[in-house]
Amino acid sequence: MSNSESNEILTRIGPSTAMGQVFRQFWQPALLSEELPVPDCPPVRVRLMGENFVAFRDSSGKVGLLDSHCPHRLAELFFGRNEDGGLRCVYHGWKFSVTGEILDMPSEPEGSPMRCNPNLRAKAYPVREAGGIIWAYMGPQESVPSLPEMEFMSLPPENVYVSKCLMKCNYLQALEGSIDTAHLTFLHHSIAPMEKDVFAVGNLQEFGDADGAPRFFCEDTDFGMRISARREGGNGNYYWRITQWLMPNYVLVPTAEGLVCRANLFIAIDDENCWWYRVRYHVGRPLSGDELTEYKTGSLDYARLIPGTYIPQGNRANDYLMDRSLQKCGSFTGIPSAQLQDLAVQESQGPIADRTKEHLGTSDTAIVKCRRRLLEVARKFVNDGTVPTAAGRGELYKHRAIAILLPMEITPEQAGSHPATVPDA
Repeated sequence: MSNSESNEILTRIGPSTAMGQVFRQFWQPALLSEELPVPDCPPVRVRLMGENFVAFRDSSGKVGLLDSHCPHRLAELFFGRNEDGGLRCVYHGWKFSVTGEILDMPSEPEGSPMRCNPNLRAKAYPVREAGGIIWAYMGPQESVPSLPEMEFMSLPPENVYVSKCLMKCNYLQALEGSIDTAHLTFLHHSIAPMEKDVFAVGNLQEFGDADGAPRFFCEDTDFGMRISARREGGNGNYYWRITQWLMPNYVLVPTAEGLVCRANLFIAIDDENCWWYRVRYHVGRPLSGDELTEYKTGSLDYARLIPGTYIPQGNRANDYLMDRSLQKCGSFTGIPSAQLQDLAVQESQGPIADRTKEHLGTSDTAIVKCRRRLLEVARKFVNDGTVPTAAGRGELYKHRAIAILLPMEITPEQAGSHPATVPDA
């Protein structure tokens, strides 16, 4: 159980908050590359950690992320014209580059002092593209760190599929759901035999049904935390799920060796909403047509989106498309996809969960340790300016999550450090 002060620190991510300042030391996804598909395409509104921006791709293909309002008279730059190498405000024609430099000021006469002011520019933020995502850095501009080197970010585009969907809840609820492997036995349980190995772990239903109370072994690391959950695996084996929490809000989700890997990125829009970026990737081959069809159309795993948006069709207003008949004979929840099942329980906790009312058990070990770690880094940053190690060392993110059967004599330490969890090993 958390107290009110801790819950406030953990969940508030505006620029003046402790957690918000920590998050701004890390690169964060701002939008998908597909949202700016071609040079000079329409700009896009972006809201990230309670602040508003406009993103655009200029004539050469470079991406800019600017403060949402023109520095002249504060008109919204979303209405601007994206043309000839810059974004032009429609109010008085001021034009800005992707770095915020003023390229044109047609409403000011030659010789105007404003034209000679080197400090007059639109506020711009560093951006990078990798893994189908446009990343933004909102921290100190004098010390921009390297990108996090998650495995999917350097793979060929055909090996990676990335999508996003809106979650109407605080980022922490979503993050905690992703590191909570105990819920798989229940929330995602199929009463009837699964049509396919949706979770790419190899007989999850078998091991989940056999042992619904996994033992947790959590290890703090420079990159965040390694979470090893152990279930009975039969025939002298344990079934291990090794999850990697990558600080501050990324999770590598366990899959069986050789199958499609998964990453979840939970990006705060503001205190009460977040984007769930889902990444599917294979290190050794392009994703297949069947895999891409499932990801794009929504089925047992993915939620269908409202066409032309990143908003799921299932939502609180329609009870996430719950079918009580299906709940009796097919799905434990009656909710049609694993993603919608996650949305239902996490959004149902409220926009910001009141953690003072919780009663946590041993199955919540990873949740407790994650909160303590986030609180620790937030307080250290506020007290003495200590920046988390991972923020400046992108190479620490080179890890993989696995689901694997191992002999019972293998210790938790040996399981957690299995060679398959380090891509270069």
